[in-house]
Amino acid sequence: MRILQLISISLLTMFILMKLNVININLKYNILHYLLNASLLLTFFSIIFPLVSYIKLKRMDVNKTQFLNDILGEIDPNQNVEIFITDKFMKNNAAVLYRRNQPVIVCGDDLVNSLSREQLKFIIAHEYYHIKKNHMLKNILSFIFVSAGVPILLLTISPYLISLTSLFTTLIISFILYVSSFILHFVFSQRRELSADRFASSFVGKKCAKETLSILQKQKLVPEKSYNLFETHPSIKKRIENII
Repeated sequence: MRILQLISISLLTMFILMKLNVININLKYNILHYLLNASLLLTFFSIIFPLVSYIKLKRMDVNKTQFLNDILGEIDPNQNVEIFITDKFMKNNAAVLYRRNQPVIVCGDDLVNSLSREQLKFIIAHEYYHIKKNHMLKNILSFIFVSAGVPILLLTISPYLISLTSLFTTLIISFILYVSSFILHFVFSQRRELSADRFASSFVGKKCAKETLSILQKQKLVPEKSYNLFETHPSIKKRIENII
């Protein structure tokens, strides 16, 4: 995370100086605008998000428990990830947050009390897999590419498209490519959730994994929407089908 912070600050500083004409590099204004947006998003994720996450952890008044730590140890004895429990704010959920630039797992008190030990192992293994595979970083880089990289690409190729077709056709193609890239971003994000489910089910078995997800659905411990094309998480139904 520290390396990413240095990179984001360096890029943000450079693009701001270019915006102020302190550094003169021959770049189109629109492209510079999107590069600045990308560096702002990267800075937010690498610096602001961990800071907000740390403050949130303080407000949650999190505590360590040997019970949860033992479960995490069974998943990976060599891991050095911290796990906490809280009875404030996210009582019905589990998530990965940051504490001093290090990812940690936080489980809500109500969630812990609603599940058996094996079911909790499924939830913890799922969150641990996100940390192990740097899914949060991959999601933010994917979002930055879609929100800034794709527009830069479209601005670069649009003159060639206009010369081959027409302005109207170029706008239609650009719109389709832009929307499609956003859809792909959420598709890959949902696939990461499904891969985390498969990893977690390898520790507890498919039956326990299915039961855990069914409990989350019945007790509404995980918010769901009927239409989830533009959601980072697939539906519980899809997650159960994925495990089966």
